[in-house]
Amino acid sequence: MSMHKVIAVTPLKGYRLLLAFENDEQKVIDLSKELSGVFEYLKDPVQFDMVTLVRGAPTWFPSQGLEIDLCPDALYIDGVPYGDATA
Repeated sequence: MSMHKVIAVTPLKGYRLLLAFENDEQKVIDLSKELSGVFEYLKDPVQFDMVTLVRGAPTWFPSQGLEIDLCPDALYIDGVPYGDATA
């Protein structure tokens, strides 16, 4: 069970996500170096920007049979506080 829940996600330029967590913290995660393997599909900026939330996790393609999601706890740990990140 995840300890952190993402309540809002906004795609940013440069394959980054702005994440709002249920504890009122906002963090930015840079995924630009992670886009290989199953994440290869997300190199297309149009696809990357189609991120949605499913059960508190940023997710892509939930209705297309290939669901790519990210662990909210890892995003919380690895994310940079929004005020410290360049938007």
